[in-house]
Parts: sequence; structure tokens; C-alpha cells
Amino acid sequence: MSSDRPKQRPGRRGPVEVLRGRPGWLLAAGVALVGVNMRTPITSLAAVLPEIRADLGLGPTAAGLLTSLPVACYAVGAPIVAVAVRRLGVDRTIIAGLLVIAVLTAIRPWGPAWVLLAGTAVVGLAITSGNVLLPVVVRRDFPKRQGPMIAVSTSSLTGGAAIAAALTVPLALWLGWRAALATWAVLAVAAAVVWARLPRPAEPPAPVGQPVRRPWSTPAVWVLAAYFGMQSGLFYGLTAWLPSLLPEVAGTDLTTAGAATSAYQLTGILGTLTAPLMAARVRARRTMTALVGGTWLIAIGGLLLAPGAFWVWCVVAGYAQGATFALGMTLVTMRSASVAQVRGVSAMTQTVGYSIGALAPVAVGALYAATGTWTAALGLLLAMSVVIVVTGTMAGSRKPLG
Repeated sequence: MSSDRPKQRPGRRGPVEVLRGRPGWLLAAGVALVGVNMRTPITSLAAVLPEIRADLGLGPTAAGLLTSLPVACYAVGAPIVAVAVRRLGVDRTIIAGLLVIAVLTAIRPWGPAWVLLAGTAVVGLAITSGNVLLPVVVRRDFPKRQGPMIAVSTSSLTGGAAIAAALTVPLALWLGWRAALATWAVLAVAAAVVWARLPRPAEPPAPVGQPVRRPWSTPAVWVLAAYFGMQSGLFYGLTAWLPSLLPEVAGTDLTTAGAATSAYQLTGILGTLTAPLMAARVRARRTMTALVGGTWLIAIGGLLLAPGAFWVWCVVAGYAQGATFALGMTLVTMRSASVAQVRGVSAMTQTVGYSIGALAPVAVGALYAATGTWTAALGLLLAMSVVIVVTGTMAGSRKPLG
């Protein structure tokens, strides 16, 4: 008598067996470890950018490329990851990405400026493997725990970014900026080794008799991509210019502006922890998604109308950036009909989203340069906040994509 259950290779476990036993906790730890590596090579570099500029003689444009180039690479790399998965599979693609991150993180600080720039670009492409595939892993390996596991993966990503930003400067004072940057390669190697040794469930087959539409031709996926694009644009647009904006609009000194920017980054962890859990439990998900997007409206509107309360608006914006990012990831996994669809939707939404994220800081800076004030630039971010509320209301639907 034949069975409809998918055949598993020896040593593989079914999803229920993995989640109920010790391997489920180990796999969750592995997801967190991969997530930590998705931003550390970038935020560590930004932390010692003044020292890099002084040693390598980088001008403002080249220095800006070091932090903005990876975002563009996230967009370019998403379709490449989709191709790699078809050849290597999900897990080998993640391991390959981690190994590339490790090698380039270790090598790029020791050469001239072009080596640092090229290495950072390749690191950005490699990071895309985790960006795109962590939602796939959550859907495949934690089908009954998608909300909590998206919270784990996204909070580890934002937490890793904060840790790297905080520790790289002390490391640079001790070892020099080159060795401090190279040190983070150890974390990527550790993640690759752990991921290679973890037991995982076999990938379930796609639903039979229900052909999945291509994401690029599905209107609902475009709505989700617009939502992800707005959150990406808001995050990178504000992150790039907040330290420069606050002294002019709120009259702070540079030290206070830096502290407020740190608060903005750290508060994002709270958003990544809470938003996926709410999405998994709240029935009125459209309303919840719109309300979370509305925190961007409050934060940007506050900076425009009452900049003196900038500490409040930075904390609100921090929650907004973490929560909307995590919701974008959560909706991809929860609304997709199969693991295969998660792969396609994740790649498509991130291609669109990070393209907008790469352009937003340029647009904000151009508006400031053209007007001489931050009013028009904040107006652009406010308009994007309105769009994220509208698209969030639509993207929060419980209907499957396509």
C-alpha cells in the first residue's frame, strides 16, 4: 500500500518530532545565530567609519557607499538566492552565504579602499541568503510556531546589529579597526558549523492540485512588496540622516543626537519581539497591521510638529521600524500557501523593498540639499508613513497569497 507522506532521508526528522524534542530548541538557537550574522558586518563597519576614512583617505561619497552599498546588494542578491536554492537547496545556500560572509569579513579590512568596498558589496550579496531564506526556514521547520520564530529571527538580526555597533569601537581601541572588523568573521564561521550539524525536518511537498501563481504576477504580493518597501525606505532613510537631522530641527548637540539614534536602534528589538506574536494571535490582523504602521506616522509627525520631544519620537520610531520589519517577514510566511511559495514571495518582496530602501536615503538627502531645511525631507517620510498604513491594512489580510 503506497503512502502519500514524503520520503525522508535517513537522519531527517518530521516537523512534529523536531519541535517537540530537544532538536527544536537547537534549531531555534541556530536560526538566532544565523540572524545575528545578517547585520554585524555592516553595523560594525559603520561604527569605525571615521577611523577608516582617516586611514584610507576616503571622501564622503566613498564612505557613504560603505554603508549604503549593502542595501542595494540585498535587492540585487534576492533573485540570485532564488536561483541558488534551486541548485543547492535551502540549507546549503545558507551555509554558503555564511562562509562567504566569514571569508570576506576577515579579508576586506586588510587591503586598500577598493578591496574594502568590493568586499563589503560581496558581503551584502551573501547576507541576502539569510534575509530571504530565514522566513523559509521558519515556515518549513516551525509550521505551528511561525509567529514566535519570526520574532526570534528578526530580534536576533536587530540585536546583532546593536551588539556589533556597541562592541566594535572598544575592540578597535584594543586591536585597531582592521582587526576589530575581521573579528566578526568568527561569528559567521560558528553559525555555518552549527547550521551544518543541526537536524532538520524534510521539506513538505507543495499542495497538490493548487498551482501557485508567480509572485511577480500576483497583486496581493505586490501589496506586500509595497509594504516592505515603505518600511525599508523609512528605516534606512531615517537611520542615515537622524544624527544630522536632530541638531538642526531639535537643537541637540552631536553627542545627544548619537544617543537618541542609539535609542532608536535599540527600541527596534522590542518591535521585532512583539509584532510577530501579535500577528499570530490577533484576529483583526488588518487593524493591527495598520495600527503598527501608524506608529511611523506618530514618530515622523512628531519630529515635524514638536521636535523638542525628540526622545519620545525616536523611541516610537524605533518601535515602528522593528515592528513593521518583523510584520513584513511574518506576513510572507503566514500568507504563503507552501514552503515553495515562501521562497518566491520572500525573494520578490525583498527585491522591491530593498530597492526602495537603497533609494530613500538618497532622496532624503537630495531634498535637504535642494531646500536647505529638513521639512521637505520629513514630509517625504511622512507620506511614506501614510502609504505603509494603507498597504498594511491590505497586506494584513488572512487570505492566502494568490
